[in-house]
Amino acid sequence: MSRNVKPKVLIEKDILDVNSARIRSLIEELGNLAEIVSIDPYASKDEWIMKVKDVVAIVNRKGKIDKEIILVATNLKIISRTGVGVDETRIDLTEAKNRGIIITYNPGVNSPSVAELTFLLILALYRKLITINDLVRNGRWIEGQRLLGMELYGKTIGIIGLGNIGRRVAKIAKAFEANVIGYDPYIKDTVGVDEIVDLKTLLSRSDVVTIHVPLTKETKGMIGKNELSLMKKNAILINTSRGGIVDEDALYEALKAGNIAGAGLDVLSVEPPLESNPLLKLDNVIVTPHIGGVTIEAFERSVENAIMEVIRFLRGEPLKNIYKY
Repeated sequence: MSRNVKPKVLIEKDILDVNSARIRSLIEELGNLAEIVSIDPYASKDEWIMKVKDVVAIVNRKGKIDKEIILVATNLKIISRTGVGVDETRIDLTEAKNRGIIITYNPGVNSPSVAELTFLLILALYRKLITINDLVRNGRWIEGQRLLGMELYGKTIGIIGLGNIGRRVAKIAKAFEANVIGYDPYIKDTVGVDEIVDLKTLLSRSDVVTIHVPLTKETKGMIGKNELSLMKKNAILINTSRGGIVDEDALYEALKAGNIAGAGLDVLSVEPPLESNPLLKLDNVIVTPHIGGVTIEAFERSVENAIMEVIRFLRGEPLKNIYKY
């Protein structure tokens, strides 16, 4: 192969379409180092296989890079994720590890966005926002006035997971003058919460339980029937982390029976959800389509960082956020 032939970098189309001067500048900079190949993240498996054959790097946001794709991509050296985490829902980690492929990601880049959505869900449930909005739009103003909500002042917010997002949630909760307790087996100091407690204590004492942990073997199904039974009847559950952490069948039964008051879910075990998902039928559930980290600002930060990691790799410079298998 001629030394003048540029290495190929595969970038998902929605990244290339971002209307940002900074990102366009970085793509131009990357184009000086590599040949950029575009792909629709939802393209067929055959198209992915055709596009990845000669690429050295992939900038990945939505597309699933499975074992078959990795096996075909014999020149692949680095996958640069725009997301804050790395898990099997996007990349076959076993095959990537076997191949020695570097994976980079963006911890903390969307923390403000996810934390803010967490409080949007809490407040919408506490103030019955969806129901009241529907009443007003249907000419039932007085009925809307009669629906009494609750305030966060003086309530206890229990945060499961005290990483970047969990700590930011704690900081915002303090501004509401709420009491804040946290559970995280990997953290011993209080890191902005009033008290570190075990999971059972957190569930039984909290008025709001909010989840901010990655989906791992340890956290899958960590909130199930037994855990939900520990919560107060007037408590609400918020999940803006990953589907699968909460047992959705058990959650439905708890909500339907009135054992907990409500749930705000930005993530589900199956996305998009099946029409038959019973949680979608409940009035005390608010579901958003996995948009916690999807704001203009967070998206641009994550894309910038992902492209810069590939630029550093091609230049032989140190990488900033390498995933540890």
